[in-house]
Amino acid sequence: MIRQPSRRSRDHLEMAFNSISFDDEDGEDLSTFSGLDLLIAHYDQVDLDWQEVAERSVIDERRGLVIAQTAVLEVLVDEFILYLLDSPDEVAAYAALDGLTLGRRISQFEAALEAHGLVTPEARAVVRDLRAVASRRNQLAHGTIERRMTRVVPIAELSHADLEVEWVLLDRRGDQERLSMAGLREDVYMAAGAFSALLAYAEWFVEIAPRPQFFSGGRYLPNPEEAVGPSW
Repeated sequence: MIRQPSRRSRDHLEMAFNSISFDDEDGEDLSTFSGLDLLIAHYDQVDLDWQEVAERSVIDERRGLVIAQTAVLEVLVDEFILYLLDSPDEVAAYAALDGLTLGRRISQFEAALEAHGLVTPEARAVVRDLRAVASRRNQLAHGTIERRMTRVVPIAELSHADLEVEWVLLDRRGDQERLSMAGLREDVYMAAGAFSALLAYAEWFVEIAPRPQFFSGGRYLPNPEEAVGPSW
């Protein structure tokens, strides 16, 4: 598992980048709200618990980092599939993948490996890690979160007891787990690590996989007849 890519000095670069995507001039912080929060706000009955709102927004921000880090895997998995399918109509083959979830993409990748007799221990390990990342992404993306007290506090203690709370993820099957910022950090690392492992596997993969006739090369997997290394 990797931590963070190293930050190399850019002092030697003279160019400057002006990102036009950062165009929000509204200085108000954004928050995410639960359904109950929005219901309360709709009827304007009581003020919201703004500490809870702030905590929810921080948790959701880190959930979003996991989901965003996982999303970059889709392009790389697609390139493996297109490499192995080697379709003469690569545009149509890519379009067929475009609407698939990451989980279904991984299944197609695994099927393509099997079809070419490439299911090695290394390939199994890569697919296993990809499935773990996709599963975790789905849990975080489709689950809801809520803050709870970790124990029932007797009424007599409410005036002086410290209340310990936790954030809980509830998924669609009714399962629940306690979330932690440290755990979500590990989820980000796991997603980035799966990508790096797939890149490492690619270096060996292009040596043992059949040479494609129609694959034009991608961002990460080059056409072995035309390039060495990634096409960037």
